[in-house]
Amino acid sequence: MIVTGRILLAIALVLLWQWGYESSGELFFASPISVLRRIYDVARDGSLWVHAASTIWISCFGFLIGFVAGVILPFILYQSERATRAIEPAVMASMGIPKFALAPLLILWFGIGDAPKVVIVAFMVFYMIFISTFSGLRGVDRRLVVMAQIVGARHLKVARDVLWKSLQPYLFAGLKVALPRAISATIVGEFLVADRGLGYMIEHSRQMGDTTGVFAGIVIVTAVVLGLNWLLERLQGWALAWKPAEAGPAH
Repeated sequence: MIVTGRILLAIALVLLWQWGYESSGELFFASPISVLRRIYDVARDGSLWVHAASTIWISCFGFLIGFVAGVILPFILYQSERATRAIEPAVMASMGIPKFALAPLLILWFGIGDAPKVVIVAFMVFYMIFISTFSGLRGVDRRLVVMAQIVGARHLKVARDVLWKSLQPYLFAGLKVALPRAISATIVGEFLVADRGLGYMIEHSRQMGDTTGVFAGIVIVTAVVLGLNWLLERLQGWALAWKPAEAGPAH
């Protein structure tokens, strides 16, 4: 039933897309058929794989940095209420800084290569993972921690078997938001400065007035996000296999 619903939704979106093309013309919309042909062409000549690999590499590298920092810092702060009260407000305040406004400074500091884009992605991911991890830690029943300590569990075992497992549902909720944000941050960074990547592909097509190229880039990015989200769902199913399934509503 779920698969059928997804297929029907996809068909409806394609029909709406076709209607937009027929109503507005090629200047504003590209036809689905022409977009598929363009994707086939760039896949056949190899340029698609070069651009996609660049975008995925930057996204994953920045994502990994932001993820690690966003998980470790809450665990450190969890050990000290004073440290939490001192550092958490600063972290939350810095969250309001528009990250892309820092792009000129990042380019000045790191040059025009991949580093500025990686930093922006890492920042975008860090805040979402930090919030979800901290929320998960605060939601852990303290009695479980005390009981584990009473039976002789050391700090590392408590962190791994009690805290880590308890916060995983919160963490995966944050990951599902952070993952597409990492891709979109990379794309926007490639709009600003890049000579390859899906963002560069879209921006170059826009500058050339190539509406089909723009739509092809958007479709490819969407496919990448859906693919990575599918992998994340498989990882979530594996990681939360220990968690008992919730009972459905009574009939």
